[in-house]
Amino acid sequence: MQTVRSEDNPPKKEEFKRPPIDLLQDLKDGINHVVYNPLGNKIVMPLMFLLESVLLKYVIAAIPYTEIDYKAYMEQVEMIYEEGNYNYLEITGGTGPLVYPAGHVLIFRVLNYFTEGMNHIEVGQKIFRYLYLITLLMQYTCYYQLRLPPWCVVLASLSKRLHSIYVLRLFNDCFTTFFMVLFVLLYTLRSNNSTKMSMVISTFGSLVYSMAISVKMNALLYLPGYLVSTYLINEGKLINCLISASVILFWQVIVSLRFLRSYPVEYLAGAFDFSRQFMFKWSVNWQFLDEDAFQDRVFHTTLLGSQFVAVVAMTLCLYPRLPLDAWKSLKAPFTQVVIADLRFIVPFLLMTSNFIGVLFSRSLHYQFLSWYHWTLPCLIYWSKLPMPLGFIWYICHEYCWNSYPPNEKASILLFTLNASLLCLLAINCMRPVIVNIKRKQQ
Repeated sequence: MQTVRSEDNPPKKEEFKRPPIDLLQDLKDGINHVVYNPLGNKIVMPLMFLLESVLLKYVIAAIPYTEIDYKAYMEQVEMIYEEGNYNYLEITGGTGPLVYPAGHVLIFRVLNYFTEGMNHIEVGQKIFRYLYLITLLMQYTCYYQLRLPPWCVVLASLSKRLHSIYVLRLFNDCFTTFFMVLFVLLYTLRSNNSTKMSMVISTFGSLVYSMAISVKMNALLYLPGYLVSTYLINEGKLINCLISASVILFWQVIVSLRFLRSYPVEYLAGAFDFSRQFMFKWSVNWQFLDEDAFQDRVFHTTLLGSQFVAVVAMTLCLYPRLPLDAWKSLKAPFTQVVIADLRFIVPFLLMTSNFIGVLFSRSLHYQFLSWYHWTLPCLIYWSKLPMPLGFIWYICHEYCWNSYPPNEKASILLFTLNASLLCLLAINCMRPVIVNIKRKQQ
């Protein structure tokens, strides 16, 4: 039988046909890419970062600085370091006594050096501009890790109030936000990447978290999320969790040593006063109450209880085995208890525990927007709001924070918006994430 060689019958080559050019479809695909595709952030993020940098320069140059608290910060720092007064109950400024922990004092001592008190406020504005941009860069890294669509990422740069808080007001809240974004980013990077450095990351993350607390106590709103996330990152090894958590106490002692040696009781009473009363007229939330109800201890206790119930419900819905696993960790503190996919639950727990704390806060002043604004792109994305509704929600939310002075209408709207967003998060995300937990063979 004669073999037919392939050379004698070469396969027919298909003739190349150029695809038809459809400029309209190409335009639609391009828009869809930079609006909805997470890969579009490679275009959107650098562009937004550049625009933010230019915008902040313009704001500093065109809009006068408004003095609110910075002068008081400087007066308090000078009373400490120039007059040598370390009694927190005696350290005061133009707006009242010093009520922030020692990390705040340390940071504004450095700022006092650069701005020479109130002599060179423009230098302080430049420093806060850089602080804003560095924080934004970390936010973008976090968003990219979480694969947020570009339309959500854009929301991070649209707040008029937030720009004012940073470069026109110079509030200490900005530094707390910096440390908290760094902390959440560290935990998000660990949750997205399997690594043997869990102990190192949780320890360093705990240090960063403690730095945030040492500037302002609002960082404690993240505490429930921190505790559960640290437990998960350390795979349930209780001893590792305790070591990481001890770093928090270590930093608090180190940064405040000067005050603890001189007036320890006064320092703790002044820097960590959980019973401090807030001024009703400057509270953006709860304006639909009368002032007596706002200052009522029963109301404060109700808010705290509501926050506790909401956080516990959220945590147990996502991680129903937590009590059982925690009990096993107590019995075997050196043993690995859980191995789980942490890509969603860790950042979600951290951001929502903070958001729940904001919703039930006794008071929200204008600068407190920086506490949670950076998490809104993530929360809106997780709530599954479609883009048009997401922008409408954000615009209404921004209206509340730019409505001056605080008023009943904006207060009701703000509570409604935040409560509805939390409900959407509960409906769309409150399902067991850690169910089929792989267990190490004994």
